[in-house]
Amino acid sequence: MFAGVGCEPYQRDVSSNSFFSGLDGADGPEVARTDLGRNHDPRHLPQDAQRIEDEDGNVTLQARSPRHLMRHIFETLRDEDMELFLDQVLSEATKQEFRAHGKTPEDAYWMLRDELDSIDKLFARMPMAEHSPNATFTRLGDGIHRLRLVRGAGRDLRWQGFDMISEEGNERLLWFYEQR
Repeated sequence: MFAGVGCEPYQRDVSSNSFFSGLDGADGPEVARTDLGRNHDPRHLPQDAQRIEDEDGNVTLQARSPRHLMRHIFETLRDEDMELFLDQVLSEATKQEFRAHGKTPEDAYWMLRDELDSIDKLFARMPMAEHSPNATFTRLGDGIHRLRLVRGAGRDLRWQGFDMISEEGNERLLWFYEQR
């Protein structure tokens, strides 16, 4: 005679992050969302840690990844916050380049502010930045990277991507570029 010894089956939900779970307004299953797998990534910052405002109203932007930088580019241009854009988003290298050509960093800001619609369209094509399936992320040099759409994904757009540089522990904008 055999004894009925065995394991009782069970089911445990360890994560419910759908493909679009990071996008505003995305619906998913009625299960608690977890950040399983992100805790080991030093670039991961919760949204409230990407923009820190102190008691005096001073804002500090943290951009450890291209996705953070995209957010800061868009929001400072949209909100017409030139001072924050020039202080914490635009790279020193780009400011120096503008000055070398007889322009000011403010000129750079207004050039991009006038192209906010083009920037918005580019960012919409790569909503997950370097993790978007239609974008590539490449190293161009020491601390310099390029995030761009794969060929054809943005053929109707003015800009195909942008370059960034690591300065003071944050990603900063070098410039946008067109595919020729």
